[in-house]
Amino acid sequence: MALPLAKLRLYLSLIPLLRERPGITFKEVADHLGMSPHAAQREIPEALMLCGVPPYMPHDYIACYTEEDRVTVRFADHFKRPARITLGEAAALLLALRAVPPARGAPQARAVAGLVRKLEHALGTGDVRRLARRIGSRRRPSALGKRLALLQQALDEQREVEVDYYTQRRRALSKRRVRPYALIDHLGQVYLVGRDSLRGKELTFRIDRMRAVTLTEKRFEKPKTFSAQRYRRPDFYRPGPMDVEARVRFAPAAARHIREMSPTAELDEKAGGFVERRVRTDSLRWVVDWALQHGDDAEVKGPPAARAEMRAVLDQWLAFYGA
Repeated sequence: MALPLAKLRLYLSLIPLLRERPGITFKEVADHLGMSPHAAQREIPEALMLCGVPPYMPHDYIACYTEEDRVTVRFADHFKRPARITLGEAAALLLALRAVPPARGAPQARAVAGLVRKLEHALGTGDVRRLARRIGSRRRPSALGKRLALLQQALDEQREVEVDYYTQRRRALSKRRVRPYALIDHLGQVYLVGRDSLRGKELTFRIDRMRAVTLTEKRFEKPKTFSAQRYRRPDFYRPGPMDVEARVRFAPAAARHIREMSPTAELDEKAGGFVERRVRTDSLRWVVDWALQHGDDAEVKGPPAARAEMRAVLDQWLAFYGA
């Protein structure tokens, strides 16, 4: 079974959840995936079959049992033994984590901090540990780390924040007042989910597009109906009523990457190894920018307004370089 890379990552993230909660219902799993219980019951066992590594079979790693509306996974016995790495491997891993740690407040920061402590304990008080501490002590908190720390504080204390936010689709910087509800890690990008006072509804904001974050004194109460699980799914973008469908055709050189990163339902295979991706969007300029990232390997096929937008952008480039 061929799965887009984003979908595969989401499925594999479920394994710890299934392991910690034997007998979890398919409805609970479906809520986490953002799909129907019927679809979860059909697809999860198949996805877990991808865990096999030759010459082993998948069941040598993970066994999946279903009973009525519940699912349980069990790991092979050799998973009960801790992984053993050499001293050199442990030192290299510790140095890497110290040199490039996740931003404070990022969803994976706590797990990484725990791993660092275990590695330091295993290495004792030798030169490697002292070198790793020196590398870590010279790093200053990044701007992204400071923003994440403020947003985490706002989440914990349920306080509104003022944000200078750059909107890619409008190519404009605006000041927003947001009630933070959750921080979501989606394929390496951290998003803030919260109610935006400017738009008057729940939206997502990329942290790396925030130019400034200010914590206010105004407090709020998070809606009891809010569920962060709705945002932990492959199709992170939620289309609106004003969206249009655009089509971009990719040459064979880019087609493999597009297949891995796209839902199968949005792909149309074409002759000669080409593939066409259909996306719904409220910004034709976003479609143009996305296609331009792939150079000659991408062509905007529709709608006509999107092709006109591409032509206008290229005319601007020609005029600029011609001048």
